[in-house]
Amino acid sequence: MGFLSENERGQLRIEAMVLHVVGEADFDPQPARVVEHANFFIGRILDTDAAAVYQFKDASHARDYLQEMAADAITFEAGAQQLSREFSRQHGATARDGAFFIFALRTDDPGVRIYSLIKYDYREAIEQSEDDDGQQRLRRIIHAFIDDKRAIQKAALIRVVNGQADAMVAARDRTRPSPEIADYFATFLDVERTRSDDELNRLLVEALRKTFLDCQAVLPNQDAASALQQAKAVLRDRQRIDEDAIVEAVLAAAGHPADEQTQTLLRRRTAQKLRMQRLTGLEFPPNRQVLRKPPLRKLRTTEGVTVTYPDEADAVTVRRERNLDGEGEVITIITDRIVEDTVVPDRAR
Repeated sequence: MGFLSENERGQLRIEAMVLHVVGEADFDPQPARVVEHANFFIGRILDTDAAAVYQFKDASHARDYLQEMAADAITFEAGAQQLSREFSRQHGATARDGAFFIFALRTDDPGVRIYSLIKYDYREAIEQSEDDDGQQRLRRIIHAFIDDKRAIQKAALIRVVNGQADAMVAARDRTRPSPEIADYFATFLDVERTRSDDELNRLLVEALRKTFLDCQAVLPNQDAASALQQAKAVLRDRQRIDEDAIVEAVLAAAGHPADEQTQTLLRRRTAQKLRMQRLTGLEFPPNRQVLRKPPLRKLRTTEGVTVTYPDEADAVTVRRERNLDGEGEVITIITDRIVEDTVVPDRAR
């Protein structure tokens, strides 16, 4: 759906896990833990699933450790401790303290390993205990990992197939406007961004276009071009664009249909097209120039005439008037100058 396929989401299981506290002066390596509360942590891992906009650099220590762990060249515990040590070193004193988890995940495909790295909010308490000698001791404990994806500070998902890590990495960071991540997190992973906000906006427009074409029968006047223009206008005024905002824009452009079946169709088609454009789970700022550009409307008549033009709401260059019989149309094109008048080869028809 995002980084994970639908099959992977349904098959995901935790094979091993480790937890370290980061933010303290001294790093204290911890052993791998017995897998507990697996369903809770699978839920948090799925909360981090989003399409990838980063990829590993040519040289990446994090990728190398994960590949060695997947190939059993080093144990999960040793590799996870080293990764956690490096994350703690990069973390620095200015970043907020947290619990850093590394999960080794399996699916039904024996050649695939998936690794989840999550820095999580936690709360602290002081517990009083009694030693064997009867002395009272106070010790700090970490508790209350809450069931809320907003508690996830940073996260990354990496897939290793037959010992080789995929180039693309899903990464997110609560401290930065999505899909950006903090410099120290990018340095730790040795990743760089490969899909810009402009590209994401262009892919969004394509996803909307395909959604409205698939759902043309339920649109007002069955007009996909007008619906596309309206949805883009709605999203252009948003501070941030995410899946909820996109679905709201689609429903608005469809005239806020009251029929539940129509709503479900629009929601499903939107989600499908976002998956196709690898936009699932992402949030990004609107590019108003991209979203302001009018869609191209294409007309083809029974006489073999094709007209393609920018469908601007206030445009007067193309006028369409219905004939009295309601079937045919009169199409008028007003132009300052014709810039091309040529004969095209037959194969272009």
